[in-house]
Amino acid sequence: MNRFSTRVVVLFALVATFPVALTGIVWLAVSQWGAGTGTGEAEMARTQLDELDAQRKAAVSRLCRDDLAVDTLLRDRSKETPSELDYDRLFRGSMEAAGLQALWVLDSLSGDVIATGHRHRLLGGDGAEMTRQARSAGDRAYVLALGDREHQRFLVRSCSMTRGGANVTLIAGHRFSDLRSLDPRQLVITDEAGKRDEVVAELTDAEGVAQSVLVWRPKLDRRGPPLLLWIACVAVLALGLALIFGGYLNRWLQSSVDELTEAATRVGRGDFDTTLRGGPGGAFPATATAFNRMTRDLRDAREQLRQTERIAAWQEIAKSLAHELKNPLSPIRLSIETLRKAHERSHEEFDSLFEESTRTILQEVERLRNIVDEFSRFARLPAPKLEKADLREVVAQAASLHAEGEAPVTTTLPGAPVAAFVDADQITQVLHNLLQNARDAATEAHPAGGAEVGLSLQEKAGTAYIRVEDNGAGIPADQAEAIFEPYYTRKKGGTGLGLAITQRIVTEHGGRIDLESRLGRTVFTVVLPQG
Repeated sequence: MNRFSTRVVVLFALVATFPVALTGIVWLAVSQWGAGTGTGEAEMARTQLDELDAQRKAAVSRLCRDDLAVDTLLRDRSKETPSELDYDRLFRGSMEAAGLQALWVLDSLSGDVIATGHRHRLLGGDGAEMTRQARSAGDRAYVLALGDREHQRFLVRSCSMTRGGANVTLIAGHRFSDLRSLDPRQLVITDEAGKRDEVVAELTDAEGVAQSVLVWRPKLDRRGPPLLLWIACVAVLALGLALIFGGYLNRWLQSSVDELTEAATRVGRGDFDTTLRGGPGGAFPATATAFNRMTRDLRDAREQLRQTERIAAWQEIAKSLAHELKNPLSPIRLSIETLRKAHERSHEEFDSLFEESTRTILQEVERLRNIVDEFSRFARLPAPKLEKADLREVVAQAASLHAEGEAPVTTTLPGAPVAAFVDADQITQVLHNLLQNARDAATEAHPAGGAEVGLSLQEKAGTAYIRVEDNGAGIPADQAEAIFEPYYTRKKGGTGLGLAITQRIVTEHGGRIDLESRLGRTVFTVVLPQG
């Protein structure tokens, strides 16, 4: 048993044992000389039993008079045809609705048990004898004994019905244990009352012969002021001790729980260097050890994941770069081979072939240079230097660079500054890439005019939303994710690194890029946290 368990056991043992022991002493002392008959309590029990009997009488009368299950049973038996209904289930609902605990439905002539409302048929019940007792009792409440144990004895009422040649007897009531529900320790069903017992009710059988008596058996004299004072003192003392020990235990546990909660919060934010005190001073030493092991495993797993992702990313980039470099090399090689053949044959149009081939070579070399430059920018992109800046000014400056041309940019900015911790130069690069793509898409879709590009800034709940919108042809749904992959491009002469660089910058700022596109409208939304 660890230290925490030992403290809990000892503290609660003290809290529970002392008041119980003191109360036991007082109980034993007073019970030796306490007197009194508990008249008030007995009268309360008598009233409750009268109310229970009135409820039982009304419930049985209502069952015989206008219960749907009874009517259905009588109608089916008068037809003398077997019924497929589950009468046990029907009468169980009627019994529970009437607030009864037991219900028998008997054939008045044969004494056969047709159905029961309680869930288990009680052993020892003779249907013919029960029918006879019901006829003898008439409208009186009587004791129905199916055995010697208390749960096999009932206080019931009965009624009979005849319709269309069918005769049915209903017997329903409550268990003896329910008669003592007011105080099972002091309400006792017995064959003979003691000197200090007060009779609450006399229980008779179907013939009116007394079978048992229900008595109130007092344990203590509750009327004396000294006893009330003693009990009040014990209660106050027990409450005080419970509050003292409970408060100490609560502070001790709360400090450990708060420490665990704070550590879990830090881990949730990515601080895997968080540890808990694992010594005997903590409330949960085993939990602390397991927590520290978990954070250590998370650190190792994160590092392995980073290595795996880094290798996979560079493998993918190397594959894409090799593919992009291979494309310009083919026309370069073809042009050189053409020149060599023309030179060997002293071709008369060698000069024109030389001019055309060298121009092609220079164009492809320039294309190679652009690919290498873009790759260098992508590979050497520095970590963002976060500083507090007004995004409204950053957006306005980016829009001014694209104010002229075939697709002018329409800007919508808020009236107040929108502060955020960002690298203004990198965010400007993001907006430049998105605006240039939007203008190209809009111009391509509307070559005769009508190209539109929108740029807006919105602030909501500590988050900034920058939207770039165009009325181009849109992006197919199956390409929505692929456009952010390195070297994927839909433009002639594009390197396919612009959106990859854009997404990387936004991600390193702790944000994301959302895309919504359909025919005639495409919206890129840059979501940036302001804190």
